[in-house]
Amino acid sequence: MQRNADIQRRLANMIRIGTIAEVNYTTQRARVASGDLLTDFLPWGAGRAGRRSEYSAPSVDEQVILVCPQGETTGAFILCSAYSAANPSPGNAPNLHVTRYSDGAVIAYDDETHALSATLPSGGTATLSADGGLTINGPVTINGKTTINGDTSVDGKVNASGDVVGAGVSLEKHPHGGVQTGGGKSGPPA
Repeated sequence: MQRNADIQRRLANMIRIGTIAEVNYTTQRARVASGDLLTDFLPWGAGRAGRRSEYSAPSVDEQVILVCPQGETTGAFILCSAYSAANPSPGNAPNLHVTRYSDGAVIAYDDETHALSATLPSGGTATLSADGGLTINGPVTINGKTTINGDTSVDGKVNASGDVVGAGVSLEKHPHGGVQTGGGKSGPPA
């Protein structure tokens, strides 16, 4: 009879639902609360952990699935997360991949419309570093003040709806010397 009870306990413990109670970021281990059980620090699963590796730590109160080989919680590991009322899915379309961060930042790709977006919270910054060069193919729109530190070459026409100023000289308002007023026009810049 005791053997049957042990087998039933092990079967009931093989897969458990719980929530993250505590996280140790240095060891990549977390404690899980499941019913009246609070586990020791257990490893959490990763999307990739080989030559390509990903890191995304679970957060306290995140609902997770706990796998316990042979029904023993001492050898358990955190398999993956599961959405909950406290932490709902950030998307709801079959063609959408979304990553939402705790500060409100969202990176989303829709493979039906071929649209990639990254939205940062107010005050957020982004840096792209590529010392071998950066190429952007396609039309580019920049909204806001733009600063370029370094030499700039343009292969093609430049249109400006406002004045262009170079070395303090206005393209619209600079005077030409050595010409007389009247109906004549000066020649091209020398």
